[in-house]
Amino acid sequence: MPPLVGEIVAGFMLGPPFADYVPFAPALVLIGEIGLIALILEAGIELDVVQLRQTGTKALAIGFTGSMLPLLTGIGIGIANGEDFKGALAIGASFSPTSLGVAASALSSGGMLNTPVGQLIVASCVIDDVLGLILLSMFQVLVKDDPKIIEYFIPLISSFGFLIVLGYSGVTWIPRMIQDKYLPLFPKKFQEVAMLGLLAAFCMAYLPLLNYTKASYLTGAFLAGATVSTCDSHANVTFLNSIRYNFMQKVFATS
Repeated sequence: MPPLVGEIVAGFMLGPPFADYVPFAPALVLIGEIGLIALILEAGIELDVVQLRQTGTKALAIGFTGSMLPLLTGIGIGIANGEDFKGALAIGASFSPTSLGVAASALSSGGMLNTPVGQLIVASCVIDDVLGLILLSMFQVLVKDDPKIIEYFIPLISSFGFLIVLGYSGVTWIPRMIQDKYLPLFPKKFQEVAMLGLLAAFCMAYLPLLNYTKASYLTGAFLAGATVSTCDSHANVTFLNSIRYNFMQKVFATS
């Protein structure tokens, strides 16, 4: 089984839900969020656009089914137990979201991330997470006394709008602009550092942009990585070697 299963069990047993042994749990959660962002960045960097084009329809079908089937099941369970529609919808919405971070971690540990099956799972998880977050955001609007009509559409527009616009731009014209306009500004020996700086800039822009528009900040991390995935540079190797190993080791050593 993936080591992630043992990590989840250890976190549950030692954390606040059970033994409450871990000190400064919020700080550890923050470190975990940083690692999760780096993991999703890695998934975006290793995105294979050719494979994604071949599996896009399947990923959309799997993601939609993975959201709607648990939603309908949860609504049915809620109604069968005497809940009103809002209560049943809350139960169904809590069943819908998956975890792109968990899927990416399991695939990465098994060496399956950059395979056709791995790319299909990652793409479907992105779609599933977007749909799940839209459902949860809409439920937050439903419980308000007098919500505005636009509040129902903000999560839908921002999630799919940014996913389509930024995702399409990130695999079409932005990589060409990076190759033709950005990288030639630097000497060859500094181009890897320049690419890492650009990757950090995309990440710092996309994460708050999607978060404050009621979408998932993890989708922003994935889109930032996907934007440089098709660039003809060694930024992905530098990222994996420098960030995944050296940087994260320093973070945990410091903590």
